[in-house]
Amino acid sequence: MKEHAWGTTDRMVFGLMAAMFAVSLLQKFPTIVGLGFYSDLVSWYYDPTVVSMNAVMARFVTYPAFWIASNPIIYVLVTGAILLAALMVSTLVVLKLLRMFGLPCWRVLLFVLSPSFLFFAYYNIDLVGVLFIVTALYFALREKWTVSSICLGLAIATKLFPFIYIPFVWLAQRNWKQRITYALVAFVAWLAVNLPFMVSNPSDWLLFLNVQSQWGIEDSWMIFVMPRMSSFSHYLSYFLLAVGIVHIVRQRMSLERAWFAATLVFMLSSFKFPPQYFLYILPFTIILGFTSLEPLLVADILNVLVIVTWFTPWLNAGNPLEAYSPTQWISLARELILLGVLAYLVHPITRKWLLEPLISGGSR
Repeated sequence: MKEHAWGTTDRMVFGLMAAMFAVSLLQKFPTIVGLGFYSDLVSWYYDPTVVSMNAVMARFVTYPAFWIASNPIIYVLVTGAILLAALMVSTLVVLKLLRMFGLPCWRVLLFVLSPSFLFFAYYNIDLVGVLFIVTALYFALREKWTVSSICLGLAIATKLFPFIYIPFVWLAQRNWKQRITYALVAFVAWLAVNLPFMVSNPSDWLLFLNVQSQWGIEDSWMIFVMPRMSSFSHYLSYFLLAVGIVHIVRQRMSLERAWFAATLVFMLSSFKFPPQYFLYILPFTIILGFTSLEPLLVADILNVLVIVTWFTPWLNAGNPLEAYSPTQWISLARELILLGVLAYLVHPITRKWLLEPLISGGSR
């Protein structure tokens, strides 16, 4: 009976996931529903060279669509099918994590019902990054180090920042042989998907690094303290990230809690925190078992308002990237709330101050 109940719930969860993803995808079909919301993925169809400005996994999502597509609708359907597959596998892994922690499976709905999910599920390739991160975490918790490191390497090939999780895996491992092997396997996995492009067209492969090194401040608190194109913002980001990761390592937290804290450190220390990055926060809010989710929900809503105001001149005061824009003040409010969440994770003053764990297993 119990297995049947779980099976029924699982089917309902997957069905709702697919339906809500379809809503996100249909927002990007102006010829069908007339909404015309912006999407990086759709813009890449009209300018494929921009794909090279992203980490290499973007090519594995878009190139199959380019080969098949004869028009933008076919392209959106193909890329949507790839992202939907990533979402379904991610959901399966998150359900396994919930069972591992003894948490109710309905919590996975916190992901699909998130405002940020509705706007950004079909936007960039972040669902692929989410897939590899949660899978790497799941196998690390089971001490299946090889599979975990392969998934982490693929996560780094999708979005560079997951390399910050390696020190916390090392803390969970028993000896330096395991630690060195884990890092090497992750590097080999990253190299395996990058090498064909590195060899065939080195300048094209380097475009991602060149573009990122010249990127200005975007949706970060730094816009209030320095010019948008200041190169110092990059150095400050790297410094704050290193300090934050070292501080979390010293706390010796559980692996899943440390990964969440590290994710928040990256988001809050970066010179660039575009709203689609919020998708990387959502799985941790599910598996850590928090019950008082109001702060994260407010941050989630503010995150969506960043993109809502971004393309509306009378709401963004003419330039959403500048400090005077309401868009940046909304972004700052979002970051301040997440800073409070990070402070609780690393130094909980009281259990009920911000987020109360549902059970001890959810916040080990």
